Amino acid sequence: MKIRTLEELEDKFDKNLSWRKKEILSLKLLIESNESNRKLLLRSGIAILCAHFEGFIKESSNLYVIYIANNNIKCQDVIYPLLAIKLKGKIKECGETEKYSVYASMLGKIETIKENKFNLKLSENGSLVSTQANPTSNVLKEILKTLGLKSDIFDTKSKYIDYSLLKNRHKVVHGEKHEIDYNDFITVYEIVMKLMDEYRDLLIEAADKKLFLKQNCELEYA
Repeated sequence: MKIRTLEELEDKFDKNLSWRKKEILSLKLLIESNESNRKLLLRSGIAILCAHFEGFIKESSNLYVIYIANNNIKCQDVIYPLLAIKLKGKIKECGETEKYSVYASMLGKIETIKENKFNLKLSENGSLVSTQANPTSNVLKEILKTLGLKSDIFDTKSKYIDYSLLKNRHKVVHGEKHEIDYNDFITVYEIVMKLMDEYRDLLIEAADKKLFLKQNCELEYA
């Protein structure tokens, strides 16, 4: 996949967001119009809300990284977490041994690629940044750190993400007889819709300001 311009990145985000919002809104309208099946639809609804929230965060994060990798940037200029993605295999190898020769190989690799263009190969599942199938507020904050972004958008809504969304979702998908309150669902619906918009805007701003470059990054990793 090639994403070379900010306009192309925005277009990818908007297409990703559009179909998700359309499906979520359709479900909300169905819940409101079908009182006889509302309990069932609310249970299904919380699971779909969570799926779209996780899906958008994961997909847009990966699109952002792909955009960075398509912009002819030297490895020595990108922030350390992105370089860590590229060197994940070597880093993992170091963590599984006490051989200094392996550590030396890792250091040599870092030195060798400094002047190389920063590029990445997609994994088999097409993902570079993962939500670990469980987008808790802590997981989301780690994603922000990986992308070099400083924001409190997930901090302010952590209670709703971890409990109103995820905890209720887990109970439903694990087969528990758990009812979802309509008012709680509407609150979570509004939060998810807002957070997806805010995350999209955050990534666009980061791309525009080139916050993926060490010289522009707002976070410290030393």
